[in-house]
Amino acid sequence: MNKSIIVPSPKPKSLTFTLSLIIMILFVGGAFFAGDKIELIAKQISSFFNTYFSWFYILTTSGILLYLIYLSFSRFANIVLGDPDSKPEFSNLSWISMLFSAGMGVGLLFWGVAEPIIHFTKPPLADPNTIVAARQALMHTAFHWGLHGWGVYTACAVCIAYFSFRKGKKYLISSCVIDLFENKSIRYFVKTFVDLTSVLAVIMGMSASLGMGLKQMGTGLNLLTGLNTNSFEGYLVILIIVTICFLLSAGTGLEKGIKYLSNANMLVAAGLLLFVFCVGPKLYMINTFVDSTGVYLSNLINLSFRMIPMDKDYNTWFENWTILYFTWWIAWTPFVGVFIARISKGRTIQQVILGSLFIPTIFTLIWFAVFGGSAIYLEMNKILDLGEIVSKDTVAATFSFLKFYPYYTLTASVTIVLIFTFLVTSADSATFVISMMTSEGDLNPTLKIKLVWGITMSLVTIILLKGGGLPAIQAVALMAAFPFSFILIMMLISLYKELNKEVQQDRL
Repeated sequence: MNKSIIVPSPKPKSLTFTLSLIIMILFVGGAFFAGDKIELIAKQISSFFNTYFSWFYILTTSGILLYLIYLSFSRFANIVLGDPDSKPEFSNLSWISMLFSAGMGVGLLFWGVAEPIIHFTKPPLADPNTIVAARQALMHTAFHWGLHGWGVYTACAVCIAYFSFRKGKKYLISSCVIDLFENKSIRYFVKTFVDLTSVLAVIMGMSASLGMGLKQMGTGLNLLTGLNTNSFEGYLVILIIVTICFLLSAGTGLEKGIKYLSNANMLVAAGLLLFVFCVGPKLYMINTFVDSTGVYLSNLINLSFRMIPMDKDYNTWFENWTILYFTWWIAWTPFVGVFIARISKGRTIQQVILGSLFIPTIFTLIWFAVFGGSAIYLEMNKILDLGEIVSKDTVAATFSFLKFYPYYTLTASVTIVLIFTFLVTSADSATFVISMMTSEGDLNPTLKIKLVWGITMSLVTIILLKGGGLPAIQAVALMAAFPFSFILIMMLISLYKELNKEVQQDRL
């Protein structure tokens, strides 16, 4: 039996740290002085990959999901990600809360009402505002937020946890792939490229999410208080507060800051969900959950490979929604995958795969049945024209929805607090992950490096918001999806080879 080796304490800095910091300084400078040109180039490159490689993204995400389902019930399923006798570091509730907060927190608040309404009023394969459109809206939303996205995160997490906690390699994404190459020069190049790509993807992806969260929080405060918070000055004040909080949290480590905040997030999110359920059309939402789950699962294979190349309108929708989501999931994988791996030590491969795939997906289905389902109910019955509201301002969708129900001041305040805490936990987690990756895999990076990357992320966010360059940073983040797709494929090939080798050695 190949028992795990204790991972040595690495040097605090690395070539990845230096290169990524230089690139970020150059990018921020370029965005400040020539944001429009960078945005245009980034959008063109991102659009090129989304148009000509949509088949590749759909096959990659679907293939990864099939791979994980096989792995979770194979002869490798009960292999522990760590020493054979090790136990999980975190309780099941804390583990679920942390992976949920890192993986999708702000996104559900941002799109919980808006996306189902958009697909209902502008469906790709049905007449708008019909029963068919309503069912398809929730089906497509579930597809975009469900098993395929979490499959990408989970694949990365299992690979990193196995190679780091069981095989004793450095806690780096590159550790999962360099053994596929024998030449020393090639190994060095691959290591540098993989780790650098991963760090830049995390910074860009998290900065884009911070930007979206700031806009939603600023809009919510403006609607609730009338203050001018949905402006650059308002975003700046909010970002400073968020930055101070997540840096303080980052300084306390996983056991205190991130864990406690994530647990609180889950409780508050569950409370908001329960409130909307209680004051909304309860039976309708229950039936919607059952129906949308059935429609999603019964169409999963079709959705996993459906492209309809002969329908130009559908192709446009497909690239702007499904492929955009899948590339976003892949671009976020270096962050969320590394973080899930870090909190999954001591769990079996099967536990991590099934837990990471199905628990968030089930919660997502419930969330969209309650928020999205009741939003469609209000729209269909002409009680509230959310379609018009969303078409004018997507950011305001959730608050306009909550305003229809009682205790708006309370629920809007809770939503704003929830956005804030989700931003803090996500940025805290991202800072932790970037610091690990730029410290040669140190599982407990120094506070100094956390401060460097936390401040860098905030500077990137605010400079691009100032220059109107949020679409640029989103486009750059999505560009990372293409090379990282190949990195993921190599990781899974390497994982299978090592698992097979370990099982064969145990039989001898």
